[in-house]
Amino acid sequence: MAVPTSNTPPATSIADLITEFHKTKGSVPPLLIGATTTLIDDSVYLFGGRLQSTRQISNRVYILDLKTKTWTTVIPENKAPSPRYFHSANSDEKNYILFYGGMGVRCTEDGGEELAPLNDLFFLNVSTMSWEYPIEADDAPTHRYAHLSSFVKDRLIVMGGQDVNNEYLTDIQIYDFKKRNWCTPLSTQQFQYGAYRSAAIAVTPVQLTPPFAPSMDLLSEPFQDTSSFQETEITLHTYSNFSTNDVFRQLHSWKLNMKNEMIEMKDQSENIVLGSTLPPPLRFPTAFICGQQFILAGPHLSSANQQYQIWAFDMSSCIWTKIEAGHVLSQGSWLKGLLCENSNRFLVFGHPDRSMANDYKDRVQSFEHLACVNIEIFGIYRPPRPSYSAFGQGLGLSLLKDPALSDLKLITTDGQHILVNSAVLAQRWTSIRQLLKPILSPQPTIISTDSELLETDKRELSFPDTYVVLVAFLQFIYTDHLVTAQQHQPHILARLLFIADLFDIPRLKELAIHALHQMLNIQTASMIYESAILSNAISLQIRALRVLLNAKKIIQRQKQMENERPANLSPTTRTDPHSTSRFLQKYEQNQPGFSPSVRTVPRSNTLSFNSSTHHNRTPSQKSIIPESPPSTPGKTMKLPNFRIRQTSNSDNESPISSATSSPKLTPSSSTTKQHTLPVKSHSSFWRNNNNNNNNQPKNSQLENKPSKSEGTARLGTFNFLHNYN
Repeated sequence: MAVPTSNTPPATSIADLITEFHKTKGSVPPLLIGATTTLIDDSVYLFGGRLQSTRQISNRVYILDLKTKTWTTVIPENKAPSPRYFHSANSDEKNYILFYGGMGVRCTEDGGEELAPLNDLFFLNVSTMSWEYPIEADDAPTHRYAHLSSFVKDRLIVMGGQDVNNEYLTDIQIYDFKKRNWCTPLSTQQFQYGAYRSAAIAVTPVQLTPPFAPSMDLLSEPFQDTSSFQETEITLHTYSNFSTNDVFRQLHSWKLNMKNEMIEMKDQSENIVLGSTLPPPLRFPTAFICGQQFILAGPHLSSANQQYQIWAFDMSSCIWTKIEAGHVLSQGSWLKGLLCENSNRFLVFGHPDRSMANDYKDRVQSFEHLACVNIEIFGIYRPPRPSYSAFGQGLGLSLLKDPALSDLKLITTDGQHILVNSAVLAQRWTSIRQLLKPILSPQPTIISTDSELLETDKRELSFPDTYVVLVAFLQFIYTDHLVTAQQHQPHILARLLFIADLFDIPRLKELAIHALHQMLNIQTASMIYESAILSNAISLQIRALRVLLNAKKIIQRQKQMENERPANLSPTTRTDPHSTSRFLQKYEQNQPGFSPSVRTVPRSNTLSFNSSTHHNRTPSQKSIIPESPPSTPGKTMKLPNFRIRQTSNSDNESPISSATSSPKLTPSSSTTKQHTLPVKSHSSFWRNNNNNNNNQPKNSQLENKPSKSEGTARLGTFNFLHNYN
């Protein structure tokens, strides 16, 4: 989250914490009409457009570095394409940007020039920064501009638009990028699509990471690879809105097979108007897909409101959610936006001091300022993908249970130990590679015999947490995923998130944040909020804070309704406000000076979850998490069988759709007892500390907390011991 500067207005509400505001620098593009912006990695490529000042059509290329917010002008190699505007640009998410059509200048038969639609196709290779042109085909599509386009599965799909007579076209053109040829055109069945009122996005069926472990035993014999997932079809979603006396909305889903043949067209217009909250008519809308969320964005202009709005439509529950981006997008002119999936941000270009009504009237777009909206705060983000199949994950768990392949002993803070393979540990846990160097690359002068090299009792590493946390951590190390029920306990996830942030393990942090997003509700919001603060998970922190504040508002309304009831109402029918808000009262008592803003807590090596909570489990938890067996000196600990969490109906839901549903407070759920997790002392996190610190004041726990760099420097506490007895 950006710190407020001269370019960032001060935050006055939770909504203002959602959006970062930046003023770009460098070779900022001028005011343009009909230019395109395309995102590849951390760079935005701008091409074409018509200059407002001179009305000259451009074919320049500008690149914005999203890390430095700096524009640069580049001149690609080879002959430049003809200038144009209101064309289309789509990336293959690798090295190419495909440009097609648009309005430009072409030569007439008498040698003159005229403004007319184009139908040529060309590519920009961003790796070599050069223009490339395919062989001109006789079956090229009709000349068009202001059309819709999308790229998916090596196919560029172009539909609609307007021709030389400004008439809408009713065809779907598909270009095979691998074969470099146009396919047989399809019909839109007389539906008219244009960039002014419609948006399109093409997707393939996506195998999302489930929020919890799959309902299968990864250690069953024989192993079966259940990840055989083939993309056999393409779905093209097109959204249109019309504003006459009443707002008319359309959502069509076109299904195509891999032979570029039409399978079916499904009209989902009735599904998008079921809820009470619906998006207003948007001008020049853009559409994106993030998980199971259909994201729609564009400027909304009315006599009472001029604002760039972002909406998310859950494709499974058919519910619209408005992304409240704060007051930044309610002032000035913001007309161009695109989705950045890598950072879960929505980027909007504009200018805070210009008039949106005037710029829209002239179709002018400004690229001087950039607003970055954090959509992960609303539970909309790209979920992590499995890196290995179920067969590979099961093989990793089997390897973890086999002590014959181990050469290193990990000792926990509660005196237990587990044998592991040092090569596997160093591969995923890069922070300790230097400590493991004597084992990975033994020196003859230090270790003289093979027996000493393989004797694990002489190679020990201290792990800064308990046995159950180490088991969950090693399950990730050996599978590169969170696949077991042990790993999906809330307090275990909180510790894994802290360890991932402390030792810079991005994959583990991404998986832990994803799992905590799924279990975020009124009962877990307080714990997840505290975990996110300690682990620098800002998006998760703000989302948990929003849940707490919304729950508090509901409780206040319940109290108000309780006070307005007749005095002769039976006491048995009253709702106890103290029991209803018990978890919030306890949360506020532990947070002096609580205010609706994001607290900045110094990074610390201390973890605010008491290890004793593992031993006060319910019977259901005891059946899932293995108890720490008693320590036996000189005896190897045998790992228990890893039980896989049985998937319930809620687990089969989309991780995105389940995350975006708003938590609701009921009398039964509100009285659930919350488990408070007291802050441990600094020394108790790194080693056992049986000293009684109950007499210390509570505020002393937050004093003199070291920064993250100090925590990383404490890697020396992983004592690597060589005993040569």
